[in-house]
Amino acid sequence: MSREERMREVRREPEIMLAVADARIAWVLEHPHMSDWLKQALRTADGLDPIGLQNDIEMLRHLIVPRAQAQIEITMTSLFVE
Repeated sequence: MSREERMREVRREPEIMLAVADARIAWVLEHPHMSDWLKQALRTADGLDPIGLQNDIEMLRHLIVPRAQAQIEITMTSLFVE
């Protein structure tokens, strides 16, 4: 494979990754058991600045995951206490 062919192959990779991501998002949007919250977030994210979006997602991960884990732990603890 020539250098030019390798460069074209590398160049296409982000487009392939985008196509895969878009297909997965479409699947979630069409799936009846996915939450409305998630679907709305995906629709709202479409077309946003990808760097800002990635930063927002990271903030959500730091805020929502610990909260959800704490809520689950509280629920599990109350099940075993009663």
